Amino acid sequence: MKKILIVDNIEQNLKLMSAYFVDSGYEVITASTGSSALKKARLLSPHIIILELNMPDISGYDICKTLKNDPKTKDIIILAVTTIDSRETRNRAFYMGADEYMVKPFDRSTLMTKVKGLFRLIDLNEELESQYRAVKEKNLQLELQLKMARQVQQALVTEYNGSINNINFHSRYMPALDIGGDYYEVYKINDSIVCVFMADVSGHGISAALLTSMIKIMFKKYISEKMPTNLLLENMNNEFCSIFSDSDVSVYTCAFIAYIDTKNRIITCSNAGHALPIFITNEKENNTLTMEEIDISGTPLGMIDNMTYSQKIFPYNFKDMLLFYTDGLSDSFYKDAPDEFLMDMQQIITSMKDESSEEILSTILKHMYNFDEDAKYTNDDVSMILCKM
Repeated sequence: MKKILIVDNIEQNLKLMSAYFVDSGYEVITASTGSSALKKARLLSPHIIILELNMPDISGYDICKTLKNDPKTKDIIILAVTTIDSRETRNRAFYMGADEYMVKPFDRSTLMTKVKGLFRLIDLNEELESQYRAVKEKNLQLELQLKMARQVQQALVTEYNGSINNINFHSRYMPALDIGGDYYEVYKINDSIVCVFMADVSGHGISAALLTSMIKIMFKKYISEKMPTNLLLENMNNEFCSIFSDSDVSVYTCAFIAYIDTKNRIITCSNAGHALPIFITNEKENNTLTMEEIDISGTPLGMIDNMTYSQKIFPYNFKDMLLFYTDGLSDSFYKDAPDEFLMDMQQIITSMKDESSEEILSTILKHMYNFDEDAKYTNDDVSMILCKM
């Protein structure tokens, strides 16, 4: 039942207003002194207090201030009433914490209309608070789910820092604050061929983590069959399209795959819309480095069914390097300046050609984010693999 506390030092006023509200189905409490009003407000928690400002022991203004400063009573709606109709009185009442104001004398209809309006406001606030609590609870559940998804996603990515088939690999994986969808793998096919696979799924959040898991399963399935790079992407694309053929959501994955043949010193690769790796050649004659992107294109996995993918085959020499990366690295500051990105990368790698792979990757990251530390990896994951032949 809705509860009203009426505070007035005139007994007749208390009886009259009490009768109004009892007849309308409200629970009514009365107080004829300020001290009694404060005690009953704290003990009985009324929804609304109709408060006479001109009280003999404690003024209504001080009662307002005390109630609004008390965490237990600060949310009680206070309707201040007085016989004085002046801007100063009204402003002072609101300043002390009154929520509404009425001037005596008033008739029953006016008082009831005012109180009903205040109760509608209370009901609305309670509804909003209930909705807020429900949203807060859902957000908490979502945060827990995102945390678990982030942990699962990160567990899918293995850091590489060592040699496979006489190729030195060093990787860096920096997950974004918001869950992205980077995935990479270095896979030994046999004693002469090692595969590097890198993928970047569309979207963020839990869906990205699920897609990353699916891409890993697909890659493991088809790499075990040791098929050519272009056929591997074609099979992954067809399976991807079949899974989401009835989906209204656009889902795709950019991927790049390379086979490094250490026996014949050739690299065979195929691309599905991924950022182009950088091939760094060591010129023996003048001991300098030249850099170029591995220029091969292809449609991202999952966009068009039955796509065919091409292969690019090229030789490499001793001390050449390959840098694979996801576009979270370049797009942060070079989205509209790809040539500038390549120039800066060449300058960094050339100046550090005799340094370790770990130091090269650390310097690249420092260069990318040294002037905006707070924005680092905020929107997208950053993954890199540096291969030294």
